[in-house]
Amino acid sequence: MRKLNVLFLLLACFVIVGCSKNSSTTMDNSGSENRGMTTNEKENTEGNEGNSQNEVTMSDFFLPDGSKAHYEGEGNEFAELDIEVAQPHENYVIIHENNGGAMIRYIYKIANDKIEILDKGMVDYKEEFPSLDELDAMNPTGIYLQKPIKVGTSFDNWTIVQTEVPVETPYKKFDKAFVIEEKGEDFTNRKYFVEGFGEVKREAIMHLEDGDHIVTSTLKAVDQ
Repeated sequence: MRKLNVLFLLLACFVIVGCSKNSSTTMDNSGSENRGMTTNEKENTEGNEGNSQNEVTMSDFFLPDGSKAHYEGEGNEFAELDIEVAQPHENYVIIHENNGGAMIRYIYKIANDKIEILDKGMVDYKEEFPSLDELDAMNPTGIYLQKPIKVGTSFDNWTIVQTEVPVETPYKKFDKAFVIEEKGEDFTNRKYFVEGFGEVKREAIMHLEDGDHIVTSTLKAVDQ
């Protein structure tokens, strides 16, 4: 059992969460997923996500600077998550994720058509952010998310497998999520994204001899 817990602690380190950079609005549980959009943007996105690719920026998949979120965990002691989002410099997002066993820091760079992973690792939570010069000098280690947001888009080991699907969370029900998936011989990982919230659910499925073991982290609260 200890071996299994360590395995899922490692799986829990593939990143979240995230969410949208839209500090001019206040998130609530009203069910609206178009907060902060203009009237024209709403008209372009409602019922026609495929034609709204140019309206959506990659920064829409992170919570605003200074936001905090809590994720309910099931299946493993390390599945419950607390995250904090910071944007110390334009086009750079830093997320601290606490899973109860480790504090993981993720550093992302936002481009026009993708979000690049610059760094991921365990840190002291009080460690200062890298300077802008240090961020600019970092080389990408992978891709977190990439356009176009449609079924079949692939990046690194991930593929978008579903779009405009409903997803239930303790925070609220989202009507238009999209799902990215990573598969191996004995595991399947999935992340559920919603514009304005980013990663709202995470699944890690281990295909064991005695059946599948599923670990989930699901959005429960957002504080800005």
